[in-house]
Amino acid sequence: MRDLSKTFISTLKFGILQPVLNLVRLDSTLCLEIRDNYVNIYYRGGNILKIAEKGNSFNVGFDRDYLDENRTRRPKDLPALLAASDDVNRWIDVIPFLKHEMDLWFGKHPKNEREFQQLMLRENNFGNSAKGTDYFICDIEYANANGRFDLIAVRWPSSPSERKNNKSLGLAFIEMKYRDNALTGNAGLKKHIEDINIFVGEGGNLSSIKDEMKRVFNQKMELGLISNQKSIESFGDDKPEYVLALINHDPASLILKRELEALPPCPRIELKFAVSNFMGFGLYDQNIFGLDAFLRRFEDQIHHEPDYPQRS
Repeated sequence: MRDLSKTFISTLKFGILQPVLNLVRLDSTLCLEIRDNYVNIYYRGGNILKIAEKGNSFNVGFDRDYLDENRTRRPKDLPALLAASDDVNRWIDVIPFLKHEMDLWFGKHPKNEREFQQLMLRENNFGNSAKGTDYFICDIEYANANGRFDLIAVRWPSSPSERKNNKSLGLAFIEMKYRDNALTGNAGLKKHIEDINIFVGEGGNLSSIKDEMKRVFNQKMELGLISNQKSIESFGDDKPEYVLALINHDPASLILKRELEALPPCPRIELKFAVSNFMGFGLYDQNIFGLDAFLRRFEDQIHHEPDYPQRS
């Protein structure tokens, strides 16, 4: 259950962890995500720091899988506990080195979907466009018994009158797919639709995740990680949206057409598709389409018949 204690929140805002929060708020390449009494700080979609509450101090760690064992420069003697300001500062000082190591690792092992997830979060939560987009990202990389949700969002239209209303808001699950090969197989579109239908259909899941995302959003806003004036009071009873964000689909490929034709029924969700607004990652209502509207609007990109053989 995603949630931070009052002590954790207070320490991030006013205590020894304040420099960490300040860094995340100033450095747009980082994002802080709330977990079960710990936080993950992501860089390019990878976990650069994990900080967990432990008694009167905080455990801290870096995923050393990102470090090349053959390189001689490695961080040494970093504290495993953040018990004083000096401990925090030593970790902050090494962040540029850790970023560099992760850049080299991602050069060999690209994680494009996760990187684009973080870009979408930035644009809709605290980027220059955030106050004008119609969705806020509550969470990324949400694991559950039926799989993993790439992003979970609140649909909160940006008109002044609707932003004043913080009750009965819309819940949206966003699945991001990078290029057409990601649309098939055990992690393809069909499997994701089956998984979300099961998740939403099981008693208590939907109400539980609404409560959880309300807490996460409100704690993020308290920490200054979401550009909004009001916290969430409640989600509504409408079907949740399941939004597919398809990154770099090739119009000459038959894969998307084939996979859309094979999608199972979606009785418990509103299936939608997000497209960019002039090459961006902001989520605007005008660029979120239902299946039928998506097929009509982008027929040429989905059913395109070029003069050369299509790629399957």
